Amino acid sequence: MTNPRSYSVLLTNVQLDERAGTECTIRDLAIGLLRRGHRPIVYSPVLGEIANEIRMRGVAVIDDLRVLAEPPDIIHGHHFIQTAEALISFPRTPAIFVCHAWEFWVERPPKFPQIEIYAAVSEAVRDRLVHTEGIDPAKVLVFPNAVDLSRVPPRKRSVAPTPQRALCFADDKAHVPILRSACERLGIEFTTLGRCGDRATACPERELVNYDLVFATGRCAIEALCCGAATIVCDSRGFGGLVTSHSYANFRKLNFALRALTQPNSTETVIAALKEYDPSDTAAVAELTRRDASFEARLDELLDIYRSIVSYWSQALAETSQTASQKALLDFLHEALPRKNGDARWPWQIERDRLTQDIARLDRECAIARTRLSATEAEIAALRNSRSWRTTAPLRRLKQWISNLP
Repeated sequence: MTNPRSYSVLLTNVQLDERAGTECTIRDLAIGLLRRGHRPIVYSPVLGEIANEIRMRGVAVIDDLRVLAEPPDIIHGHHFIQTAEALISFPRTPAIFVCHAWEFWVERPPKFPQIEIYAAVSEAVRDRLVHTEGIDPAKVLVFPNAVDLSRVPPRKRSVAPTPQRALCFADDKAHVPILRSACERLGIEFTTLGRCGDRATACPERELVNYDLVFATGRCAIEALCCGAATIVCDSRGFGGLVTSHSYANFRKLNFALRALTQPNSTETVIAALKEYDPSDTAAVAELTRRDASFEARLDELLDIYRSIVSYWSQALAETSQTASQKALLDFLHEALPRKNGDARWPWQIERDRLTQDIARLDRECAIARTRLSATEAEIAALRNSRSWRTTAPLRRLKQWISNLP
């Protein structure tokens, strides 16, 4: 980066309580910016383990934007609500917004005049921004995922001539039985890491370097490749195949994700891909990925984008009308606030409505049961107070005495 200026950068994320794709991206960005002499601030309304990891490196982490006493130089936003909160809190600060997924409402881009660049991690996500969200193509760029190679330890040994140990590294588990079956048929040891199994780790890189082969998609696949493992792209949505020197460019363009999953999962498909395993090509792909997906190179590009945006914004700010900002705010409120019962954008609201209905139904059933119980108790009381009950009392006592005889 040619401009030596130090920037304060406000990073946003929907949550920082567990280790997932954008959470790890935020961690790497915050620590990388700090390492370069900049001043990152991380905002998320939900903090936890990974927030503590970031904070322990000397980065300010907050869950309330009102405590931020001075505006940042630039906002680097992830996720619809949290980015908009930052833009509304600092209306004179420019921004870049990064979209990480083809689906999910939380990844929807906010539309404020402060956002100069909308970055997409793949062609599919770029198409979402342009073709389904109406973002000006001139403002959209593809900015692929990267891996902080300083976190990757050296492999203790090269991958085996034939795969001996395989790992599924994924967030979903529906396809795991198919992978396990295929590996068992070929005599390959199989295990899982992440939400697809019962193990999680703060440093997956330290485990990935110990496997010959990894099943993964998206950022997880890129991490596996950088760790030198042969990688088969697949998850519960479908199957993409083994990443090779010939297929790498296409997989990279598709972020090793949704559009790369062109086949259904089956044991036979997995076995066919396993038989393509080639240790020498695995090493070549690892070197290619480490050059192409280096976080330090991506950080250089990002800082150039920051410099360009901040430089341009000092002139554009005067041309940004208050009317445009107010309209953006009204549009955001229209899109973000729940407007009717069962709004699919707010799954918690649907769940709350269902639970509220269940509670009301149970209350009615309890009221009916209490009424019936009261009526039954009244009938029992009336029976015990009746003349016939008192008259037959000696007979009941005699019956009880006889039943107790040996």
